Amino acid sequence: MSKKVISILLLWSCGAPAVAFAGFFSKKDERWNTYVARVEEVASRERAIPRVAIERTVQFLESNRARLENRINNRSVVIINDFTEESTRDRMFVIYVNLGKVERYKVAHGIGSGEGPHVYKCSNTEGSKATPPGFMLVQNENRNSSFGSALYMDSLESRNSNSRERAVVFHPNKSAAERARILREYGFIDLSEGCTQLTKEDYYKLKPRVQGGSLLYNFCPEDKD
Repeated sequence: MSKKVISILLLWSCGAPAVAFAGFFSKKDERWNTYVARVEEVASRERAIPRVAIERTVQFLESNRARLENRINNRSVVIINDFTEESTRDRMFVIYVNLGKVERYKVAHGIGSGEGPHVYKCSNTEGSKATPPGFMLVQNENRNSSFGSALYMDSLESRNSNSRERAVVFHPNKSAAERARILREYGFIDLSEGCTQLTKEDYYKLKPRVQGGSLLYNFCPEDKD
């Protein structure tokens, strides 16, 4: 075998893995950038979502990619809970990143954040019974919760770091009929102790779509400015 052929083979054997390695990371970059761009694109179509909430979501994803890339395992859905709106409104926005659509639901807030329809403050403090602010992960099912089924939620920011200790979860509570009755009688929906609380019907519809590590943002009044 000639020295020229040997040189070519050596170059290929050393260079091919490096090229493949670079290609792997290039595709990884592309997948993450596409995910972030799609979140912004799809969310922006829903005019009811505050623009600042979308901007904060995109900024959070871009600034924290290194630690989020291996944690956000379910990239088909992003949830923004707009707690600057009252609980009589459909203020949970479920953004279907791949499908390019947004669904809206009513969601309760913690009684410690406001005993009526409005959220006045969010809190990470144990015993506050308030909604924790900021970005979190909706994880897998806890079948032994007091609600029968619930989805664990993990902190992604220091300002909601006590969520596990506080047993803040994504869970069902009242039926749609019960919630409607409460709304008629009191002028606002049922309250939680800080959890993302839905009707039974909405929870079981959304559970298979959002579990497994999807991003959730509790957009609180302090994030508005």
